[in-house]
Amino acid sequence: MKNRSRVIIMTAVLLVGIALWLPGLPSRRVAAQSPALMGTYGFTAVAPYAGSNSGTGAILGVITFDGAGNVSGNSTQVQPDPSPNATTVQTQAGQQFIGTYTVNANGTGTIAIPGGSGGNVNTYTFVMTDGGSGLMFVLSAGGNYLLTGTARKQ
Repeated sequence: MKNRSRVIIMTAVLLVGIALWLPGLPSRRVAAQSPALMGTYGFTAVAPYAGSNSGTGAILGVITFDGAGNVSGNSTQVQPDPSPNATTVQTQAGQQFIGTYTVNANGTGTIAIPGGSGGNVNTYTFVMTDGGSGLMFVLSAGGNYLLTGTARKQ
């Protein structure tokens, strides 16, 4: 009888422990996938069609999110020279940018960077990946071309 009581008490303690531990799991998972976006990311983007005579372009850079909706960074853009006799690519290094960003509860968001062609604001739609360690983005407004890219937290 004593052993049976001990088994019942141990089972009850185990069940109470599991009941107290389980509710903490979802909150830890949500915290790991929090929509907060802060830190510096290295990024690369490709524009298969970047304008009437410029052809494919590639961009490489660094972008910093301040955690309060502001973004800044710099990039290098490389694209073919439209001249038929060109032997090298055109490179625009050290292009600095500033803008704003918003993040939704589901880890998607937008980045708005003024200074696009014609004074437009380029808007990029993104999704956070790997618990915030990565981003995938696409140009969604501000230019009549396709631009897609990825970013990884440094």
